Amino acid sequence: MNDSQDREPKTTESLPGEKVKHATLSSRVARVFQTVAMLCVLGLFALVAIKYSPFNPDRVPVGANHPGVGRQLEVLSLTPLTGEVNVLNRESILGRVTLINFWGTWCPPCRAEFPEMVAVARKFRNVPQFHFLSVSCGPPGEEDDLEKLRESTEAFIAQHPSDFPVYADPGLITRKEVNRVAGFSAYPTTILVDQNCVIRAVWQGYWRGLDHEIEQAIREVLTKNRSSGPVDN
Repeated sequence: MNDSQDREPKTTESLPGEKVKHATLSSRVARVFQTVAMLCVLGLFALVAIKYSPFNPDRVPVGANHPGVGRQLEVLSLTPLTGEVNVLNRESILGRVTLINFWGTWCPPCRAEFPEMVAVARKFRNVPQFHFLSVSCGPPGEEDDLEKLRESTEAFIAQHPSDFPVYADPGLITRKEVNRVAGFSAYPTTILVDQNCVIRAVWQGYWRGLDHEIEQAIREVLTKNRSSGPVDN
């Protein structure tokens, strides 16, 4: 009896302990499954968000497939902010393939894109038939404050050196024209026009590899330009 009694308490005491262990293990497994399920839901949400994002190049026609391609810019008016003294108008760019990049120092995608635009501009800087226009834009509500725009642009350029002048678009004149013919809804926005100011490509937003797409588009338009011929650099 004594042996039986000695064994029985151990058994009755161990059963609750085992139950606690099993309960704890079950709780941990449940939390793991909940975490995995939550991660799966978040991952699915991210994929859907990317797929239907207005900046997803697989969803929105971009580049040479943009619906604005083939339409002509009839107005262009840009004022120098840095490194240049001449005001530009439409006649200033006629005869050359021109890439116009609208960006802002306050715009994270623009800041990420800027070094790549510098690299693209450098690749074609010795091509006389090509012109790159960098247009710094103020944040919404401050577009007309040119002095503030100049200060922020100069401060940014001081930390991100470039080989080209930067312009402003007072009164949003050029952006309104781009919006009229191709739509303007995001920064950065980059458009490529041929020697006749006809739009040949449009990109809105920024993503990895965009600089290569832009470079290829420039080469194709330059090649089609009768006065330029193929570009080798």
